[in-house]
Amino acid sequence: MSKLTQEDFHYIKADLKHGRIAPGTIRDGLSVFLLVSGAFVGIAYAVVTASNTVIGWKNLSNFWQTVFKIEAILFILQLILIIFVKGRSNWSQMVLNVSYVIYAYKMALDPFVTLSMFAINDEVYEIYVAMVLIVIIVGFIIHIYLIRRYFQRLKEEQADKNNGKRNRKGTVSFLIWPILFLLASITGFIIRNQLLGDTENLFILGACTVVFIGMMIGTIEFVIGAYCVIRFPSFRVNPPTEDNHQ
Repeated sequence: MSKLTQEDFHYIKADLKHGRIAPGTIRDGLSVFLLVSGAFVGIAYAVVTASNTVIGWKNLSNFWQTVFKIEAILFILQLILIIFVKGRSNWSQMVLNVSYVIYAYKMALDPFVTLSMFAINDEVYEIYVAMVLIVIIVGFIIHIYLIRRYFQRLKEEQADKNNGKRNRKGTVSFLIWPILFLLASITGFIIRNQLLGDTENLFILGACTVVFIGMMIGTIEFVIGAYCVIRFPSFRVNPPTEDNHQ
């Protein structure tokens, strides 16, 4: 198949200038991500430091202490992006688009930090950690497949224009299998560990799973936007003139 050109992403160009992945919209989105992530991480930290907790910051493992410190650094960087990076130059637009992808992933993962702290506090972390890892792995598999399928479909459409043939593979049919596997894993996990009475942590796990899978599907547009801004100079806020190409 031939290489994809900027003409294959023409509809993304408008979104990068005035749509959902334009610099101004991205800054608004980063603000929303900051509030949502702040809520989840704030609740997690409150669970650790509450007066009636069984955890306590000093008793928290080095791994989780490092996670909270990294969260704090990422929050500061996110504030800097929101306040100071306007996206009016090419480099700042690329920074915003790439950051949008990174912080979308962060927001998708932050609910699991909250779940982990509740599980540690209830002394059932060893039970839940395996299920959390399965959810994250399946979510990223779906995410990577959909991105790969997106580019493959563009190439198929390009080939269709050249030879008039149509050769489509079903995306939905692929998604059924990992989702069924995830549902079966969660059901088996609950029954095997006799967790039907642990409604609080099970509810949080279910909510985390839905949010994570949804974000893994929703962030595809952000990834494509960042790809186009980096690869195609004409998609940037200050595209090169024809004289620069010559």
